[in-house]
Amino acid sequence: MSMKKIKVLIVEDDPMVAEINKNYTEAVEGFCVSCVTKNGKDALEKINTMNIDLVILDIYLPEINGVDLLSLIRRGDKNIDVIMITAADDSDTVSRVLRQGVIAYITKPFKFDRYRFILENYRRQKQTILQKTNLEQSDIDNMLAVSVHNEKKVMPKNLHTQTLAMITNYLLACKEPISAEELSSGVGISRVTCRRYLEYLVDKGQLQMDLSYISVGRPIHRFTLVSPDIDL
Repeated sequence: MSMKKIKVLIVEDDPMVAEINKNYTEAVEGFCVSCVTKNGKDALEKINTMNIDLVILDIYLPEINGVDLLSLIRRGDKNIDVIMITAADDSDTVSRVLRQGVIAYITKPFKFDRYRFILENYRRQKQTILQKTNLEQSDIDNMLAVSVHNEKKVMPKNLHTQTLAMITNYLLACKEPISAEELSSGVGISRVTCRRYLEYLVDKGQLQMDLSYISVGRPIHRFTLVSPDIDL
């Protein structure tokens, strides 16, 4: 069964950012932007009058801010999903938004690759729901923001799923490439342990390693997560 294009509403008051979000969205197969609005009040009107599947939502908006707009969407029990793209990174705001069931929370600035992976995963979830009357546990796990995966034999014995998940989540939050030293400090594990996981992710093609040249001393390896879809 083929799936219709996912209809998207973009809510962003900065015209340049709104245009970037629109171009990014339409560059991913299966999505079309139905409307772009500059404030929360207009967005709520579109949500109530148009057939929208997904809202790309900023927080700092005129009229009605993004957090309050999300609350109104949820209060109306509408079959609409929401992805937050915002400069807001304080823990209170993030926690409040996550409790209301957003698909993803992306902090500005962000790269197209991250956005594309999120949209592609979302599209696959929608396809699964369309094709199946009843979902298996693995289907449900893949839909959760914090996915639960079974440990596979291909994973080395000296690696653990919980530590790998911690590292992956930390890398997802990084806006710039990060060194092994910075990662080990941020996650709270030893450099030796950190390097084992980094090597594992690089070998699986889910982490990109680049040399960063500095004025003094040896160049530093820096890492960028190129696929959030980690097999744990």
